[in-house]
Amino acid sequence: MIEGSLSRRYAKALFQLAVAESREDHVAAELAQFAEVFAQPELNHVLNDPAFSRQRRKNIVAEIARELQLSPLVTHFLELLVERDRVSFLPGVLDRYRRMLDEKKGQAEARVVAANPLDDGDLQRLRGSLEKISGKKIIVQQESDASLIGGVVVQLEGRIYDGSVRTQLEKMKKQVEESY
Repeated sequence: MIEGSLSRRYAKALFQLAVAESREDHVAAELAQFAEVFAQPELNHVLNDPAFSRQRRKNIVAEIARELQLSPLVTHFLELLVERDRVSFLPGVLDRYRRMLDEKKGQAEARVVAANPLDDGDLQRLRGSLEKISGKKIIVQQESDASLIGGVVVQLEGRIYDGSVRTQLEKMKKQVEESY
């Protein structure tokens, strides 16, 4: 709960600064670039380990930022996260930032999971339905999960729409068990 609240605050502050510089997309890309590097277990451990001094961890962030050619805004933001021992919140901050950017652009990202990849026609129909539901332009991130058996599971704006065969079978099983 606290992590979500803090991630939202940090993302909002960064987003406001990026808007002031008209660099919202660039900041999102740079933040994602650093998050990809940060996902490496060794770096994640070092940047979250209080055995390393804050200054040492800030220096590591500054060096990585220099290598990645990140803007001063993103570099200072990442150093602030280290300074306040909030660097572990980076994935949440990035997620919240992307949502704010999508909101500003009038779009939303939908995660679509199906047993097999959807063909273009099905994907277009699904996108059209989701755009009617949300009133926004939908960007689809498609994944496959054979355990679904059939159907799709859609995650859109914090909601999950589960039309998978697996879930329907589980519901039927539960109904049968309850009736006996």
